[in-house]
Amino acid sequence: MLIVCLTFLSNIIIGQNKTVEKKITITAEQAQIINENEIAVKEWIEQLQTPGVIVSGDQMIFSKEAMRLINEPNYRSEVYKELYTYEDVKESLSKSEFQKAVWQLLNIYPANKEHILQYIYAYDKVIPSDKLVVGAFYTYAFFDPKITTIENGKPNIYRPDIFEDYLRRTKEIVGYIAYFREQEKKIQVPKKE
Repeated sequence: MLIVCLTFLSNIIIGQNKTVEKKITITAEQAQIINENEIAVKEWIEQLQTPGVIVSGDQMIFSKEAMRLINEPNYRSEVYKELYTYEDVKESLSKSEFQKAVWQLLNIYPANKEHILQYIYAYDKVIPSDKLVVGAFYTYAFFDPKITTIENGKPNIYRPDIFEDYLRRTKEIVGYIAYFREQEKKIQVPKKE
């Protein structure tokens, strides 16, 4: 019995080594679904990188999330807290609210700086984490009640000092991300002797 089992297993293993490539035929409907999913994922990643507020000349362009922060006071009070925790970040991530989670990390930063930087940089393999940080800043900083009041559907910054502090944090994190990328390049490129 043992010999039969070993023979069977060795045939499976040898058979796996012979199979290098396998082609699967899919229906046109399946191909369309795959294509639609790919387009949706690309749009989602683009949305994560796009700031919620874009200042262009004398105009401000608001994303869907920014408009929600302007128009829904209850939502705005849910988003902004006096003190943010890692539990808040965990909850946002569980809801796939990545920009909101990064905003929460910006609020926790620079406390536990190294951990937060590693955490944010971990996303760099999937999405440029510097763009994610900048997008989160420009989506949420403009509407933080500690910084801004909403008057006639527009943000009015009454605490530019706090806004500047968040901008400084954002720039610092982006600088670290650039540094981490450079360090990775040095490790991946073998040295010539």
